[in-house]
Amino acid sequence: MSSSSQLHHTLFRILLYRNDASEILVEATPQGFRLPILSVPAHSREAEGITAAIRISWNLETYGLFRLSAGVSPHPFVHDYIVETCQPDKPPPDRMEWLSDGSLSGKAFQSPSDVAAIENSLRVLDQYRRDELPGSFGKPGWLRVVTEWVEAQSAAAGLHLTGAVRQFNASPTFSLIRFATDGPALWFKAVGEPNLREFPITCALAHLLPAYVLPLVATRADWNAWLTSEIQGTHPDADAGLDTWVTVARTLAALQVASHGTTLHLLNAGCHDTRISNLAEMVDPFLEVVAGLMEQQNTSCPSRLSAKELLALGSHLRKIFRHLAHSSIPSALSHLDLNPGNILLSGSQCVFLDWAEACVGQPFVAFEYLLEHLRKLRPGHPWEAQLAGAYAQRWRSLIDTDTIAEAMAAAPLLAVFTCAVAGGTWRDTYRRSRPEIAALLRSLTRRMKREVTGLEARRVPCLS
Repeated sequence: MSSSSQLHHTLFRILLYRNDASEILVEATPQGFRLPILSVPAHSREAEGITAAIRISWNLETYGLFRLSAGVSPHPFVHDYIVETCQPDKPPPDRMEWLSDGSLSGKAFQSPSDVAAIENSLRVLDQYRRDELPGSFGKPGWLRVVTEWVEAQSAAAGLHLTGAVRQFNASPTFSLIRFATDGPALWFKAVGEPNLREFPITCALAHLLPAYVLPLVATRADWNAWLTSEIQGTHPDADAGLDTWVTVARTLAALQVASHGTTLHLLNAGCHDTRISNLAEMVDPFLEVVAGLMEQQNTSCPSRLSAKELLALGSHLRKIFRHLAHSSIPSALSHLDLNPGNILLSGSQCVFLDWAEACVGQPFVAFEYLLEHLRKLRPGHPWEAQLAGAYAQRWRSLIDTDTIAEAMAAAPLLAVFTCAVAGGTWRDTYRRSRPEIAALLRSLTRRMKREVTGLEARRVPCLS
């Protein structure tokens, strides 16, 4: 396989089961049975890509369970993936057979690794059945159980499922599925570690700020799952006009102003605590960690930040935090993953999705994240002043114009620091030892230094 193909496609050895994993689909060749291998576009959602490939190649409707992590692969670039069919009575595709687990024989297979993968998958599936491994969506037949629950909830809402199901994400603890109905479609989402907080946060937002999130239909706490009603709309993209981005900016500000007074509830629900007082306490320990990471850097480019430069950065951060702590800016809800895919517009309505990275803190950080994504989509766009004006207008009922201007000027630096510390990765010795994480933390710190230089050049009051 060429390196070019490896970059554009991922190979999966498919373990496709039916009838409670009592039968598996195999290819029949003159040399013996073998597990089929399919190619899926790289960087696509695994479950969605695999089930689409099966539909195209074998005309079977299926759903994914999970990638099998401990198999004996025939090739280092081939991954094992467990799938179940939604059509247990459908005949097998040409030159393929349904083989019962009672008739498995190593001699009947071309490769011993196929037999090892099947045995391993059956062992793991049985562990999920027995609840020896966590995850409701690792059990054979789980989609039927979920569908029955969704059907009951949709009926209570006056809707009826049409049978069309589209799976996007799959793992033993995560799931994202769209169920078509005779009205608006319903989205089933379930989360596990490290995003467990998204479940209580989503429930809290649906209760406290329903105008800014998808309508919540039902919840299932033992699955950390919820059901929402689909809103027909679009995500802002590179072709979206100024009016679209102004709507997003105004709605974001309205959401944050509306969240004022609910912040303790949101923190209790699991939002990251990025209030100024909490961020200020992280400055010294974070920079101490980064100093160690700078010493570990084994390349000269980009240049390491010296101890003196880190000390100066810490001084600037503390000064800004002291100033902001005494300002009239209230803590509010923010979204640390405010990319266009998490923004949905339908006419004049705008809602925000995927709140796993919700936080409570200085609100202008979220607007800076929005601007950062716009800069990537439309480099050199001339809209920043108009969007800042639209966003700031909603805040003028609570904050004076000078304070807003100062907060917006400091927001780029504050946004980078918040991004670096909010998830706590920097505290995790194991995770920050990974080269990509260490490089990211160093890069974010260099970005902070550049933002401080920009603030000094503009002589922002909070630095004086």
